[in-house]
Amino acid sequence: MKIAVIAPTRYPISEPFAGGLEAFCSLLVHGLREAGHQVDLFASRGSQGHVREYEFPGVDWSGQEELATDHTYPQGHQAAEDEAVERLLGHLLREGYDLIHNNSLHAAIFQIADRIPLLTTLHCPPVAAMQEAIALPGREVGSFAAVSHSTAAEWQLPEAPRVIPNAFNGTTFRPGPGGGGAVWFGRLIKDKGPHLAIDAARHAGMPLTLLGQPRDLRFFREELLPRDGSDLTWLGGCTHEQLAEVIGRSSVCLVTPLWREPFGLVTIEAMACGTPVAAFANGGTAETLRHAPGRLVPAGDVPALAAAAREASLINRDEVAHYVRENFSLERMIDRYLSLYRSVRRQEVLAR
Repeated sequence: MKIAVIAPTRYPISEPFAGGLEAFCSLLVHGLREAGHQVDLFASRGSQGHVREYEFPGVDWSGQEELATDHTYPQGHQAAEDEAVERLLGHLLREGYDLIHNNSLHAAIFQIADRIPLLTTLHCPPVAAMQEAIALPGREVGSFAAVSHSTAAEWQLPEAPRVIPNAFNGTTFRPGPGGGGAVWFGRLIKDKGPHLAIDAARHAGMPLTLLGQPRDLRFFREELLPRDGSDLTWLGGCTHEQLAEVIGRSSVCLVTPLWREPFGLVTIEAMACGTPVAAFANGGTAETLRHAPGRLVPAGDVPALAAAAREASLINRDEVAHYVRENFSLERMIDRYLSLYRSVRRQEVLAR
């Protein structure tokens, strides 16, 4: 198949990834190409392996770092992004793709759903502009997948989406020896709860390695820096190879979402390194770990997480690595998406 994959518009698809959505797009494109399909990636400036002629401008907060968020734009940037999306839509309609796989949050993508097979994967809770576009009477919006049942249930859609869990890179995330302290990795924002991971690790008497880039400077200054200490090791943005090495040497991974986490890619990446997970049961994280050899506790309960971390650190690492490879491999995810692609294309033919 000739497939166009539309990535999120804000951050590049390159390491160190800005978040799980960017990592997903990179892995999806790699898996589809390995399966023999022609895949064009449309992504933000600075990405790797994308079509540069139709790239998104991205978001640059240089000189305005104090104002940076994951959902607003510096002056003029949203207009530039809208223009880039409109140019891309014209290209997609001219190029004869068999299917468009949309992973962006830009509502204008739905404009082409009546002319070409379109599949949108929902990676987050509802975004107002997207939900409004989907709800317009009589509008064709294509088909949908979701990364978890939790996320699927939050959207109002014409029909139920196919739930396809995310996958991990099995070449990069390999079992490690463990034996070290606890690890936390992800975006350093309040919703991800890194401050509570620090508290829980200290309550458990475990040293903690914290990996990630500050994405909210006020939160970083007010909640994280005051918690600094000799039992805390700070590392910035890492490549996946560097990340896997640190995780593989850790005895437990703390996952602390304070929002309805859509999936929780960090959970399966940690388990792929053989590192058991102790997590807040919030949103898709609870689904991902429900049957896994790990520990779940109520969101926000620091003493419970500390106790869970001590228990999880004793779980057999081979059992953890085996479980995640049986349930969340890249090959399994690609097979599921290819099956859905074929179904979406059949529906399009029948509709015509």
